[in-house]
Amino acid sequence: MEKYGKIVYPAILYNNCIYMSFKGHYDILTMEDIGVLKKGQQGFVTENGYFVDRELGLSIAKYYEQIEYKYNPKNELLSEDLKKEDLKLLRKIDKYSYKFNVN
Repeated sequence: MEKYGKIVYPAILYNNCIYMSFKGHYDILTMEDIGVLKKGQQGFVTENGYFVDRELGLSIAKYYEQIEYKYNPKNELLSEDLKKEDLKLLRKIDKYSYKFNVN
């Protein structure tokens, strides 16, 4: 788990690009207008720059004790599951959402 580091941003993998929000998980909803939200794979970006799906994200968040309360589904990580101090990490930069290529 240390290879990945802590969960820091909610993200969506779509067309070989990672779309992430610096404002938190609610900002991801704005990506629906460009088709990313419905067609992409939802997950998280870790502090070491990895995109992880919700299942691996849950394992990482448990390892780093980032979970405050686990909402349903119990086998996937949601942004809402994270402790308040970790949600601040998700919102530490409040400029805009952007994408970068995975390759």
